Amino acid sequence: MSLQYVRTINVLDTEARHMVSAEITGLVDRYNAGGLPELTRFVYARARRDEARDFVYVVADERFEVIAGDLSYWPRDMRQLGWSRSTVPLRSGQGTIDHDIEAEVVPLGANCRLLVGHLATGRAKLRERFAETVVWSIGLTALIGLGLGWWISRRALRFVERASDTGERFLAGHLDERLPTTGRGDEFDRLAEMVNACFSEVERMIASLRAATDGLAHDLKTPITRIKARIELAMLRETAADPNVLLETAHDLDALLKLINDLLGLARTEALTAETFERVDLAIIVREAVNLYEPVAESEGRRLLGHAKPAVVDGVRPLLMHAVVNLIDNALKYGGPTGDIDVSTETRNGRVVLAVTDDGPGIEEGDRERAIARLARLDTSRTTPGSGLGLSIVSAVARAHGGTLSLDDNKPGLRAVMNLPAYSGRGRLADGDVSRTFLK
Repeated sequence: MSLQYVRTINVLDTEARHMVSAEITGLVDRYNAGGLPELTRFVYARARRDEARDFVYVVADERFEVIAGDLSYWPRDMRQLGWSRSTVPLRSGQGTIDHDIEAEVVPLGANCRLLVGHLATGRAKLRERFAETVVWSIGLTALIGLGLGWWISRRALRFVERASDTGERFLAGHLDERLPTTGRGDEFDRLAEMVNACFSEVERMIASLRAATDGLAHDLKTPITRIKARIELAMLRETAADPNVLLETAHDLDALLKLINDLLGLARTEALTAETFERVDLAIIVREAVNLYEPVAESEGRRLLGHAKPAVVDGVRPLLMHAVVNLIDNALKYGGPTGDIDVSTETRNGRVVLAVTDDGPGIEEGDRERAIARLARLDTSRTTPGSGLGLSIVSAVARAHGGTLSLDDNKPGLRAVMNLPAYSGRGRLADGDVSRTFLK
């Protein structure tokens, strides 16, 4: 606003000076054409007019005695040649009113002076109004600023209070507590959504931990009970140990060790850091896994097919190998007795897709999410050896690499798809370290 005011005043001053210069030029031409009498007659005629005017004309002799013009005397502060500013009384109706003028004084020959001025009252009023506008603007701006500051501070305090109350209730065991959002999409809403996402992950983790604890207790209790019963039975018989009993005990111990190793592997997966990631081609891992399991599939009268196209990701090779092996092992266990198992990789739209399909009974849509949970075993798989951690480990590996695991209907059979970000060359996790904290 200040710059606009200065530029406007400068333009008005310049225009006023141009008009005064033009008037002086015209009067000097009259003086040169008709001498002092002609100039005096013109100025006197102008001074007698009653209409409002913007210019002031005064002609005086060498002693600054007024010969003709709008003033009865020559202003004392305008006796130097050139531009100056003064306040002078001008006739208005039956009286006089003081006006500010900006005038230029020029010589007329050796004995006369000519003063031509322009009223500066309008520009003075403009300056006053601008000053008033500035004062009002500053006052209103300060008032609005204080009001907005108070409103924002109160809103921030209310948000902090709500967050504190919600956090206390959440810590007290009400895991369904969430921060409310206004729908404005501002910073408070984004922060509330992030906090709510953390609450949701914590709730999911606790639910998963409870389910995992129950499953772990069941899976540990059953083999340990069998081992204890065999040992007690052998002690009661007081005979040499039956090789079959020892063999069954060894199988149960192997199952326990596998369960413990799978849990340790899952924990290592969740503890990944970006520094361990490198450029890995899933196609090479798939070919190695197919070569490893192909004899097993052939021994069961089935075929293991690999269709591996280049699929490069940022990842940890041993974990990706573990995930592929688990998917193939799952397909061999629960697929059809004589069907084919297909393992494929491809890259689409910046994503790497690993798919393992079989033509077995598949998994009902309502059970697919539970099948990925830790230590979860569906009723149809209770009689099959396993820890219930196979798909859970695959899901953890996928999430640690910034991807997802999904189970779809292969019509017939199951289609397990691991979707990962393609190699970016940056050697880091796609979703950051936070995503690893909330793995199942």
